[in-house]
Amino acid sequence: MRYIILFLLLWIPLFAAPIDKAFFEGENVLQYYDQIEKEINSTISQKIKDPKTIMLERETLRKLRNLYAQKGEIPPVKTTPLPPKEIPDTLYLKALHDLADLIRQTERLQHKEEMFQKKLFQLKNKIEKEVPGKPENRLLTDQMQYAFYKISRERVAKTLALYNTLYEKEFQRLWQALPKVRFNQARHAGKILQKSARKIDTLQQKDMLLEIEKASKLSPGPNTQKKIAQDAKTIQKATDTTIAHRLDTQILLALKAIQSKDQKAYLKSIHAIDQDIDALSPQIRKRYNALSRLLLDFGEKRFDTASTAITSTQIGLEQILHSAMHFVDKTLFVYEEKAFSIRTILIFLTILFIGLFIAKLYKNFVERFRRTKRIKSLSTARMIANSGYYLIILTTFFIALKSIGLDMHTIFLVIGAMLLWLAFGLQSFISNYAVGILLKIDRSIRIGDHIELDPMTVGDVDDMDFRSVTIRSSDGVRTTIPNSRFLNGTFINHSLEGECRRLQVPFSAGKGLSHARVEEKLLSALAASDLPHYNTKGYEPKVAILDINRRIVRYALLVWVPKETTYDMTMAQSNFLKLIHEALFVREGAAAPTV
Repeated sequence: MRYIILFLLLWIPLFAAPIDKAFFEGENVLQYYDQIEKEINSTISQKIKDPKTIMLERETLRKLRNLYAQKGEIPPVKTTPLPPKEIPDTLYLKALHDLADLIRQTERLQHKEEMFQKKLFQLKNKIEKEVPGKPENRLLTDQMQYAFYKISRERVAKTLALYNTLYEKEFQRLWQALPKVRFNQARHAGKILQKSARKIDTLQQKDMLLEIEKASKLSPGPNTQKKIAQDAKTIQKATDTTIAHRLDTQILLALKAIQSKDQKAYLKSIHAIDQDIDALSPQIRKRYNALSRLLLDFGEKRFDTASTAITSTQIGLEQILHSAMHFVDKTLFVYEEKAFSIRTILIFLTILFIGLFIAKLYKNFVERFRRTKRIKSLSTARMIANSGYYLIILTTFFIALKSIGLDMHTIFLVIGAMLLWLAFGLQSFISNYAVGILLKIDRSIRIGDHIELDPMTVGDVDDMDFRSVTIRSSDGVRTTIPNSRFLNGTFINHSLEGECRRLQVPFSAGKGLSHARVEEKLLSALAASDLPHYNTKGYEPKVAILDINRRIVRYALLVWVPKETTYDMTMAQSNFLKLIHEALFVREGAAAPTV
């Protein structure tokens, strides 16, 4: 039976659908598409699938075929050529804008790559949970979608690699060209900034009047609303143009300060740029944020102490935060289409650390609970503490895996198979554990009870846990007995008996002594002794004949004694043998009895 169960557990994952790599790998991808198209067309005549499903498959295949047929060329990047000697500041500013556009394109591609990777991970989990051959599922569509995002992500990754290389090259080119820039427009920066300030002030007044007009009309008509919206858009566009012109002037002033190593003027321009960027609309703001980051990179290369000063600006802080977030979110490796970054690893370790902390608290709680004497057995307390400790850690581990997006379906199948193997290998341990629970419930054995499994295994229960019972004999020897022995065999718990127990003390005497004489002497000596025993109705001491041979008669003294005196059977019999010896043989001068 066990082999059948193991076979089923190992065979179930084989029914899950694997990723069909023929859609995006190999030299015969287009021929494979033709084959898939024939299969889709055949389902129309056979009416195997729903018409909507067939239409979705055909449309997905068409998009996939078009994507694969494209050459996947890298989109061209605009770069401004610079003269070898003297460079006008407006031309250099244009080249800087081109580099900022390259940064924005790179960021968009990074976002797209992350989105494609998430889609691949979701589709992979979905495909592996589907069973091939069922007409109602969309396995074929999911396979083609997976191939579509796989090809797209690979092309985006290739473009990103080239863009990053190009960015490093362009950054070095502009940095090396900075000393050759002639800042003519920067000479008129004061007039340009004053003119821009006046124009911005006028536009702000118009915008304020427009807001007042909008607020004064309780229910403006459609035409009025359209005119107000159009005027607001015109004002915002004019404001963006004016602020952008002023920002370009401030950027030239910052570049001039970098060229002349004037750190004070550089920081002044950075602060002015910082304030103006906030007034831009979101789309234009992204470009100038990229330009401000370029200026900060230039400043860090030029000024030795710029890093500390730059962090005091909002743009500097934003750049530090942006760099930190980019570093944390950067993909370190991909496993089963799941992208792992420093962020995911930190989340995993944080949850695992919290689980370890909770498990440690639980273990300490059980230890404090044991010290209150509510759990008498040290082994039981340790078993409860360790079992809960590792259970909490294991549960936390699964929660941590789930939190970072790993699919638990495959993991649970593997763990289930491993647990089944362990169950077969640890049958005796599981059996002892189960019997230990039963012994705890029915309380047939308790710590301190005096039990007897066989004549050689007698003693007090010293400890009990979920695996075994420890018995301490009268000699101080501790014997560990598996719990399963109490289920499969018989045992005597003397502590569950009454207050007394009948003791049988065998001895021998010669045939010269009559039975009446032996019984009279023993019972008289027993009545006169101080040995603990009972002599009431139903508990009278007796002398019985066990055996007779040619020379001796074998007797047994049957006497009821308190059960505590029989816990050490050897000493209990020894005391009564002494009595028998003195009563029968010492006074008569006969030989000592034999047992």
